[in-house]
Amino acid sequence: MNARRFSQRPWTGWLLVLAGLVLMAFPGKTLAAPRTRTPTPTPTPVGPIYTVQPGDTLSGIAERFNVDLEALMRLNGITDPTRIYPGMTLRLPGLPGVQGELTTVPVGWCEDLWSLARRYRIDPELLARLNRLVTPTYLYPGRDLILPKTREETPRMGRYLVGREETLLEIAVRTGQNPWLLTLVNHLPGPWAAQAGDVLLYPDEQGTTDLGACPPQVKALTLQPEELVQGEAWALFWTVVPSGSVTRIEANWRERPMVFHPVRSEPSAVLPEGNADISRKGEEDLWVGLQGVHAMLRPQVYPLELELTFSDGRQWRFHQSLKVQPGEFLFEELTVPSEFLDPTVVREESALIQDLMSSVSNSRLWDGVFRSPIENGVQCVTSRFGTRRKYNDGQAWGYHAGVDFCAGEGTPIYAPAPGRVVLARSLTIRGNAVVLDHGWGVYTGYWHMSKIAVEEGQTVAPGDLIGYVGGTGRVTGPHLHWELWVGGVPVDPLTWLETPPFP
Repeated sequence: MNARRFSQRPWTGWLLVLAGLVLMAFPGKTLAAPRTRTPTPTPTPVGPIYTVQPGDTLSGIAERFNVDLEALMRLNGITDPTRIYPGMTLRLPGLPGVQGELTTVPVGWCEDLWSLARRYRIDPELLARLNRLVTPTYLYPGRDLILPKTREETPRMGRYLVGREETLLEIAVRTGQNPWLLTLVNHLPGPWAAQAGDVLLYPDEQGTTDLGACPPQVKALTLQPEELVQGEAWALFWTVVPSGSVTRIEANWRERPMVFHPVRSEPSAVLPEGNADISRKGEEDLWVGLQGVHAMLRPQVYPLELELTFSDGRQWRFHQSLKVQPGEFLFEELTVPSEFLDPTVVREESALIQDLMSSVSNSRLWDGVFRSPIENGVQCVTSRFGTRRKYNDGQAWGYHAGVDFCAGEGTPIYAPAPGRVVLARSLTIRGNAVVLDHGWGVYTGYWHMSKIAVEEGQTVAPGDLIGYVGGTGRVTGPHLHWELWVGGVPVDPLTWLETPPFP
């Protein structure tokens, strides 16, 4: 029955075949197979990168990362160094084997390679390679430290000064830490590697995020001014735990001893910003050391050697590098009688002044800014401090170790601050000369006087008469030559009329 019905409608099969052929020739969109497009992967930058921040300049970026500016422009296809914008990604040249985004942070006081590696949780070798460190002296305060960028906050760390014959297990018990965690955090090869005098870090919510290489007895370090400059004085302030814990502070800068003085007992002291009123609270002690930067010292990095001794017998030694910035000085030529250029006389007299002004008395007699030694002296300066000099067409070379005030012969000269007369006599080069000791290694000298009005051993107050302007010694005419020494080094005295390093 079914076979007969099919044979009676032969056209039905042919219709189905024809419909299939039509669909094959003209496929509809609804029957077409969906096409999936494979996304093109974003190329990953090769090597380290940096994201430009507001206020950045291309030259500043090159300086921060210690890369060549032209190489930086060439690598990033930049022809105009002013055409950068915040959010722009720059590839950094000269760091082979380094990947990822980098940033910079300033190196703080009392940090070294190991403390920085512990603080930022980075391998010391990688940190040294990122920053091209071939010697630890390159880690000076204020230097830009290159680091891998991370969104994690710097953890707070406690600090522990290792004592003699103290084991890491004992330290772990005292700090409440696992000895293996201490080993890992401090990048030690093993629990046996902790040595006396080392400062170890450990996680502590009550700890700090800086001063990682300092012992816990040190609460703060402040440098004033913030940069060392040729021909200027500077002060280093230590804020330490209450009196009795730190029994001795010693330092040497450029192989010259630097004496530190406690100022907790001086209620009138005005301290640098961030340390105000510390000496009056009795909770912490403040020590200060003063030093000068020679006007002819080459601008570069110099190590400061520090040593602290504590009441429990522990000692801590550390090298903190300081960078000297160049000053701005003039040049002049002078002609003087040749007998004043005798190298033997010059050397002997300079040694006398150097020896006199290198001693440091423990009492500070001065307070705040100094006054000008002659009336309206700063309004007429004929030769500034640090001026490079050539004498008699090259017969001798030197620099000006003071400032010259123009004044007629017989003009009164006054003490600029309280002091004690330690020299009042006639010298060959300096003529009639007076030297005042103001305490803490601060001295002032007055050369070429016509007459001296004080005696050695006498104490003077600000405004007391000490002599009169003249033209004695090696001069080209009457004037007052005024010098100021700090830590055995002559510095610019005009600065002390406005902002001495210790107010």
